[in-house]
Amino acid sequence: MDNDNHTLTTNELATLPLDHNWYQELASNFEIIQQYLNRFDELSDKVNSDQSQQSTDLDKKLTDMQQQINDKINRITLGTDEDTIRLVVTAILKEQGVIK
Repeated sequence: MDNDNHTLTTNELATLPLDHNWYQELASNFEIIQQYLNRFDELSDKVNSDQSQQSTDLDKKLTDMQQQINDKINRITLGTDEDTIRLVVTAILKEQGVIK
């Protein structure tokens, strides 16, 4: 916003006569407020957009993780998950005293 140097006319309004200058000062106040509200809306929209994108990214990551877990469960169930087979065989060999 390029009008950051504008300030609202406040106390001066009470001492101004009710003429065109008074109207211009009052209208100027509303214009300044509107500029700040517009800027607030722009920033709010940007924040909401960023949050929406982050939420979408997080949803995708969670979906990917869920798929990986499901795939692992399927491999374990089918007996084709090498990492799990190694862990089970190692545990059995330790239990039997074959390895330490």
